[in-house]
Amino acid sequence: MKELLDMYEISMDTLSKYLQLPVEQIRKLSKGDVGFLPEDPIYRFNIFNKITFLYLSAVEDKDLKLCAFLKVLVSYHGLSKRAVAKMAGVEVKNIERMLSNPPKKVSEDIKYKVAVTVMSLRFFLKDCEKENC
Repeated sequence: MKELLDMYEISMDTLSKYLQLPVEQIRKLSKGDVGFLPEDPIYRFNIFNKITFLYLSAVEDKDLKLCAFLKVLVSYHGLSKRAVAKMAGVEVKNIERMLSNPPKKVSEDIKYKVAVTVMSLRFFLKDCEKENC
């Protein structure tokens, strides 16, 4: 939490909204104080999970993250590689390269087009996913 605030300069207000906690409790969390949190292990797990996901957004390999989101669209939402490729304005072989294990390199231009498409599709399809935030 401290790194999110200090190193990545995420605002207290943003964290407050994201975690659904008052700013004062965000301050406490950033100092390692978790005493105010309910003892419910599921609640704590969800809070710490959300913090971890936000932190990992900053430190994880961006290509792997894009590939993971692309896999969600193809496997969970059932979009074809062809549909994603057409929407992104790239060739199907580029989508296949990104989805291969390990992902094969594609140009930055193609990654950008795919990333923008993946972001917008995930945004619009998020309500179809089992859990939100």
